[in-house]
Amino acid sequence: MEKGLQWQTTWLDLPSGEHKKPEYLAINPVGKVPALIDEGVIVHDSTIINEYLEEKFTGRPLLPPDPVKRARARAFEDYADAYLMPSLIKIFYEVRKPEAERDLARIADGERETRTHFAYLDRELSGREYIAGEFSLADISFIPPLANLERAGVTIVDEFPNLKAWWNRMKLRPSFTASWPSD
Repeated sequence: MEKGLQWQTTWLDLPSGEHKKPEYLAINPVGKVPALIDEGVIVHDSTIINEYLEEKFTGRPLLPPDPVKRARARAFEDYADAYLMPSLIKIFYEVRKPEAERDLARIADGERETRTHFAYLDRELSGREYIAGEFSLADISFIPPLANLERAGVTIVDEFPNLKAWWNRMKLRPSFTASWPSD
């Protein structure tokens, strides 16, 4: 949507293992989401999908032209995947279980790590409307994990005002409201 593209979304029920069924493994043999099918070309992994779309559809760039800002955008896109997501996964997997089966220590560990990430992001957003100075793939990379975290019942607390304000701005973007399923 940020690039003005039209798409059709197919939602998979991850807790039931829909991403491990043969139909999906034919699209992505490693069984991870997301995957993109574009005119017969299959691309998977959010970073690679974003780079593919950025290179193929150049109309509205989502990486800043300035090399410093571009490097910052890429670094934060990597931070979302490599650092924030592993912490959030500890929470996601446990809160999907029946309450009696949850590993509370794992949830607490994920929450502790997430607070550290939130503190870092809050500092980095101080005086900035967007992570790389302008809306970019850096911002986009944090939207799905934070939206899933919110759906799991965890919100960004007032202790992180810059991050919370940024998150509220992201949720108002037409691309967010058009692409995120309603409950």
